[in-house]
Amino acid sequence: MLLEPTMEKGWKKPGQGVVKINFDATMNGRKMGFVLVARDHDGFVLGGQTGVLEKNVQAEWAELHTLEKSFSFVRTRNWLKLEFESDCISLVNRLNRMKVDFSTMGYRIRESLKMLNSCVSVSIVWAPHYCNKAADYLFKWDAIQNCITDFDMDYPLEIHDIILSDAIN
Repeated sequence: MLLEPTMEKGWKKPGQGVVKINFDATMNGRKMGFVLVARDHDGFVLGGQTGVLEKNVQAEWAELHTLEKSFSFVRTRNWLKLEFESDCISLVNRLNRMKVDFSTMGYRIRESLKMLNSCVSVSIVWAPHYCNKAADYLFKWDAIQNCITDFDMDYPLEIHDIILSDAIN
């Protein structure tokens, strides 16, 4: 009998004093959807942004665009310890090996990271797609709204139960 590996299916809290920003992008024809959700070490939402843009780009470029939006978002809040989390493994690998990536995307990543010069620590990690239920729900919610929405601690009521469930786990 083979045992199946058990996997944690949910959002993981960052270390004490760290703000975790989950970001994700999706493509649908000539439209790109993006979402980012920032939470503190207790799992409480500090803010986020969701939107739909008229952009026809490949998936990895859509993820990079969303990461850049995340950088702009956190820059206005003066958070010092950051952990960015994505389910796009190719982008995470590029970010963690950017010094040896001489492609156009590698250059853009290095230029984008300059926005975070004032931060004490920045890490970029991979997480399976199912680890951010709030972002998944916001994608669906924003597809109906079809606009760009910023939110702070007064996040959309539609994700309240998901946020609480993640924060408790």
